[in-house]
Order: sequence, then structure tokens, then C-alpha cells
Amino acid sequence: MRPLLPPGSLLYAAGGLSGACVLVMGAGTGFLLDRWWGLGAGLVLGMGALLLALKATVLLCTLQTSQRLQTLTKGDPQGEAAALTVLHAIALYQAAVFPLRPGGVRADARDLRRLVAYRSAAGEGLPRLVRAAAAEALGVIDLGRDTGRAQAAVWTVNEAVRDCRPGFISLHDDHTS
Repeated sequence: MRPLLPPGSLLYAAGGLSGACVLVMGAGTGFLLDRWWGLGAGLVLGMGALLLALKATVLLCTLQTSQRLQTLTKGDPQGEAAALTVLHAIALYQAAVFPLRPGGVRADARDLRRLVAYRSAAGEGLPRLVRAAAAEALGVIDLGRDTGRAQAAVWTVNEAVRDCRPGFISLHDDHTS
């Protein structure tokens, strides 16, 4: 049987209900202690407690997520992401220089892809092996003469990106994919 609401909506509803309960409990406690002034103070303290609990929950979730990602990736995740970005940018630039049909890519689109490829290849966190392969590939593509040589240079960048990912994602302790 399907639930009436999606799980995300149920989670928001549960959070809202919990918040309302904390506020009512704070207000009720404050009202019992000092009537109307206590009611206001209890609301403020209840809201503070709710926000503190919310902040702690978010920090714990962030910490748990980052720890889980560290167990999944081996090496430098930022370097891997930068290397993949360079590979994609170079592949897009290659497709603009050697389009499938003549005149398929406008000159301004090709220039923009070239700019993106060069800027991403000059990125800060890029592994040195990928940076060297990217520079060579961009030089070959810039010549715009030999499709096979350009494809081989992009393949070299692909291999360099794979080499900077020392295990891809470890799904199990004894296996890598």
C-alpha cells in the first residue's frame, strides 16, 4: 500500500509538529511559573531550544555525510572532480573543433568551449598528470587537422583522469569498481 504523502513531506510535517510541541511546552512551563511574562519567556526559550536542536541535527547530518563520502572515495575528491571537469571540457571542445557535420558548430560556440577548456585545465586543484595531458590534448585540438590524433590525446586525458582516481568508488572493502 502506498503512503498518502511522500516521505519528504512526512518528515517536514513531523519536524513542524515537533517544533510546535517544543514551543507549546516552553510556553506552558513559562505560564505556570510566572503567568504572562513567563509565557513570553517560555516561547523565546522554547524557540531557542528548537533552533539549537535543529542546528545540531544539521551539523550531525553534514558530518555523517562527509564521513560517508570519505569512506566511498579514495584519494582527493576535489582533485578527482577537477580532473573530471577538465575531461568533460576538453571533450566538448574537441566536439566543437571536429563536429559531426561540417558547419555544425558556430565559431562563437567553439571559442567559448575553448575558453572553458583552457580555464578548467588551469584550475588550482588539478593533479599534475591530468594538467600535462590536458595541455597536450588542447594543443593537438587547437591545430584542428588530425581527428585521430586529437582522439588519442583526449583518450590520454581520460587515462590520466582514471589514474588520479586510485580505486574509483569503493563499494565493498575488498572490491573496487
